[in-house]
Amino acid sequence: MSRIGRVAETRTDLRLARDGGTPARTRPEQPMFPGGMELGDEEAEAAARVIRSHNVFRYYGVGAGPHEAEDFEREFAAHLGAKHALCLNAGSSALICGLIGAGVAPGDEVIVPAYTWNATANAVVAARAVPILAEVDDSLTLDPADVRRKITPRTKALLPVHMRGAPADMDALTAVASEHGLVVIEDVCQAAGASYHGQRLGTFGDAAAFSLQFNKIITTGEGGVMITDRDDLYDLAIDVHDCAGSVRRGVGLPRFAGWNFRASEIQAAVARVQLARLDGLLERMRANHSYLAERVGALPGLTLRRSNDDAGDAGICLIGFMESAELAAEAVEALRLEGVEAMRVYDPQVPDLHVYPFWQPIFEALAEAGRPAPECPRTLALLARSIHVDVSPLCDEHDLDEIAFAFEKVARVILA
Repeated sequence: MSRIGRVAETRTDLRLARDGGTPARTRPEQPMFPGGMELGDEEAEAAARVIRSHNVFRYYGVGAGPHEAEDFEREFAAHLGAKHALCLNAGSSALICGLIGAGVAPGDEVIVPAYTWNATANAVVAARAVPILAEVDDSLTLDPADVRRKITPRTKALLPVHMRGAPADMDALTAVASEHGLVVIEDVCQAAGASYHGQRLGTFGDAAAFSLQFNKIITTGEGGVMITDRDDLYDLAIDVHDCAGSVRRGVGLPRFAGWNFRASEIQAAVARVQLARLDGLLERMRANHSYLAERVGALPGLTLRRSNDDAGDAGICLIGFMESAELAAEAVEALRLEGVEAMRVYDPQVPDLHVYPFWQPIFEALAEAGRPAPECPRTLALLARSIHVDVSPLCDEHDLDEIAFAFEKVARVILA
């Protein structure tokens, strides 16, 4: 253990800050915008290079142009181990392109987890399909057993989400998909670069969606990427993301009434720089997560989220479960007073679009399709008992020791 860690363990003031003790955390919380906090001169120069060229639109401009979007697509596909990548304006657009490109049609059912950002289920509705919500298990990713229970003759696709950087159980989910002839679209928006048993997430299914929004691991402010190994899916996705896609490629008229989901050359130029930062960010987050998990994981009354692959997890957050929602709420309040920005993932009184009870448009879409309102009680029970703490790549050993010490104080006073 580090010198700082040993000092923290020998501190005698174990009174919680709420009871008059000294807060464990003496430093401000480190920002949790991994790629965003790395934005600097290289990204600025990449954007300036495009602006100076006047070629800010990927398909035409002045002269030959820098072709940043094409270069980024090639580099991203190579980095992830995929055949094709399509640079887009958002992760939501990547989901829509992947769903429609994979053949999801109006009225088809797509199974999605009840815990994910609402854009996942919204993308299914945008594709004119029907989102069917399934439980998550104690990894907080799609529960393969409940997926089996939710399959009907109308089921077309599974949409596993690698939520909060953690890989879903892709062995079990792809086995279910193969057994029932389903397509798999992976939502990797919160887990760029993470892996499952040594294979990069996003390469297990028919297509995958990534986000480059500011809160994600790497960022262009807004942006997204779809990857696939399927030529037919990629070809149709081009028409979905650009209403003139086929004409621009010289392959005939568009086959789909597409949108304008295109990314600009400026976004792509910044994305190329950010991509080069990805593995370094993952290395730092994973090291921080491992250090913190080792300190916190054995505390009484707290069970860490189960991982489907410890080594593959992106390490962006630490999540544990208490024995009850009431204890979780008390612990979160105490941790915050200790200077740690903890949260419960689900509080019925606090709207959070990551949790399905707050997805009103999805309830309306299901009612319109003649489907019952979703009920995923195990998901809500898990999330209500959760304690969630971001793990910033900016944290140093001192930061991590203070966070761990806050957990230790709370455990000894509340959780024992």
